[in-house]
Amino acid sequence: MAQLSLFASPSTRRPSASQAVPDAADHRPRPYRVPVYRVTLVREAAITAPGPRLRGAAQAAALLRQYLGAVDREHFMVILLDRKNTPIGINTVSIGSLTASVVHMREVFKPAILANAAAILCGHNHPSGDPAPSHEDRAVT
Repeated sequence: MAQLSLFASPSTRRPSASQAVPDAADHRPRPYRVPVYRVTLVREAAITAPGPRLRGAAQAAALLRQYLGAVDREHFMVILLDRKNTPIGINTVSIGSLTASVVHMREVFKPAILANAAAILCGHNHPSGDPAPSHEDRAVT
């Protein structure tokens, strides 16, 4: 009668044919596959600019007020400009809460790079109506 051994000792264990130890030649590195992406910029709408070129902060603020309208949360936007300070686009980078908006530089520069912008203007609103900059506003800008 054959005896069944549930826990074989290491000296009596032999690898089966399916568990055979592979040769060194079988350890070839697999090729790493690199994903290929296509990134696009999508135009959603258009608004009328106060002039063909932005010549000051007042014109930039007027453009952003027209873009935002009456929103109830803080928005951080970037105006994309060509080399002559003509607006070529506006992008909302972040929509925050009533009192804060989280901004990462990667998200600020991404639309500028995709649109081939020569310059950018950054701005954000204060839903409270108080234009005084907070400590966080000063830290970001």
